[in-house]
Amino acid sequence: MNNNIKANNCACPSCGAPMRYAPKKKSLFCNNCQTCKNINSVSFTEKSPWSERGKLKKEDWAKETTSLKCPSCGANVVLNKLEYSKNCPYCNSNLVSNEQIIENMAPDAIIPFSLSNEEASVLYVKGLKKKWFLPNAFKKAPPVDNIKGIYIPTFGYDADTTSKYSGTLAEHHTHRDSKGNTRTTVTYKNIAGEHKSQQYDILVETSTKLNQLQFNKILPFNVSKSVNFEQGFIMGYTVEVFENTLEECKKIADSIMTENIKREILSKYHYDEVVRFNMHTEQRNVKFAHYLLPVYKCDYKYKNKNYTTLMNGQTGKVGGGYPKSGVKITFFVLMIIAIIGGIIALINILGD
Repeated sequence: MNNNIKANNCACPSCGAPMRYAPKKKSLFCNNCQTCKNINSVSFTEKSPWSERGKLKKEDWAKETTSLKCPSCGANVVLNKLEYSKNCPYCNSNLVSNEQIIENMAPDAIIPFSLSNEEASVLYVKGLKKKWFLPNAFKKAPPVDNIKGIYIPTFGYDADTTSKYSGTLAEHHTHRDSKGNTRTTVTYKNIAGEHKSQQYDILVETSTKLNQLQFNKILPFNVSKSVNFEQGFIMGYTVEVFENTLEECKKIADSIMTENIKREILSKYHYDEVVRFNMHTEQRNVKFAHYLLPVYKCDYKYKNKNYTTLMNGQTGKVGGGYPKSGVKITFFVLMIIAIIGGIIALINILGD
């Protein structure tokens, strides 16, 4: 008997009820009759050359899904062919299939959720309790009732780079004379050279409701675990449609690559200050892929203020967006000031 279910056939073969992806079983599961069926899972290995970005196909994805725009908050989400309605994961408004249809590009690959909702709730609470400055009352009972799994559209980019650079670095030297007086001198060093770097899987989110800063706080994702996209993996989860174009996201990826390369170059030198740094980078073998990445999202209200905290659905890493105690932050700042003051006092005593 064939245990694989095709992407366009995610109804339970035994009872006809909708099946959903079960992360721990790594298969489709029917809550109604407990039937479990495998999904065709093939490791994703090859991105598309940048030169072929204009040849992307949308027909198959359009047949299997409808992309809808939430009339309340503007989020763009996907209904698969077996769904007639869904609640928006951001504002809980009902989405129906006669809403605005949005043109979309099919995903190349997906990292399936590795955590069930129950496991995500446990890890979410543990992750929050490790955060600094969490209010004590909130820390005792973090909210987990409204946690939702969402696949976030993301573009990943590769490039082989060659960078020519020049700049000036400074080192600060502190001297103390026999009387305990200190003075600081600065020496400067000019640098120049060529640096080759391979930039792989530079991920740029393109969600309608999240931003790159929120996304960065739940990185990294292990992209080597991605598989070719099959619709079965998204059953039971919400999928967002990408908002920004491939070209717009490439500009963000370029800026991330630039910062990565700059850090690689500067790591070869000893310095205290970058006085000047210029760099020109050329890219080769540029490739890209459209990923769907698993994210758990929890919305809640604390002291009449709304918060959204994200969690990596592959690793369980919890991001930002949580309440912070003003009292704890103030105490921490005062403690740091006291420690610095104590160090300065000790230096002066030893100097005398």
